[in-house]
Amino acid sequence: YLAKKLGFDTLWFGYLQTTVGVIQLIGGPVFGRFGDVFGARAALSLACASTSVFFVLLAIADHPFMLFIHKLPSIFMHVLPACQMVVTDLSEPEKRADALSKLGLCFGIGMIAGSTLGGHLSTHYGEKFTACVGAAGSAFSLLLVLSFIPKSTKSEAPRSSSKSENQNQKVFSLGEITRLMKFPGVMRIFLVKIITGLPSGKNRLQELLLK
Repeated sequence: YLAKKLGFDTLWFGYLQTTVGVIQLIGGPVFGRFGDVFGARAALSLACASTSVFFVLLAIADHPFMLFIHKLPSIFMHVLPACQMVVTDLSEPEKRADALSKLGLCFGIGMIAGSTLGGHLSTHYGEKFTACVGAAGSAFSLLLVLSFIPKSTKSEAPRSSSKSENQNQKVFSLGEITRLMKFPGVMRIFLVKIITGLPSGKNRLQELLLK
């Protein structure tokens, strides 16, 4: 809605969506390394804080260039993987699949309810107010994370044994990311993830052209 108001055509909207895809593609491995080094709670806190900043920048966007600027925090907006980190650390192995499936269900319900609420708020109060509500919701999520999730979600024994090793690792270690890509099946899953995401962008473009 805001892109239309600021004069974006189909081509520039495509550029905007591509920018988000590239930023998140770059940010995914970096965010994963951040979680490995600093822990699941720190990763989830960063994701919630980034989401809040994302919505604040959207609320104050009054120029086409600002729509690109407000996408920058999406490099760390990986809330679902961060939640999966927390649940994986805090759940017992035999109950992990059940916990992760319930987490997926909650995210599904949240996306449906959030989209519906966002549409109603945009219709009645405008896009800026809706963005402010999103920022407030993300800030509230950050408060819940800091209040109820323990600082260290891993058990003390394995954590202490690898503490010195983690201290010597850098978050932005391209060598470590490359090493992980060499594990059996990782590169294949990575490529499948990229390829399966292409139809969604194509369908979005077709919808815009039909409009």
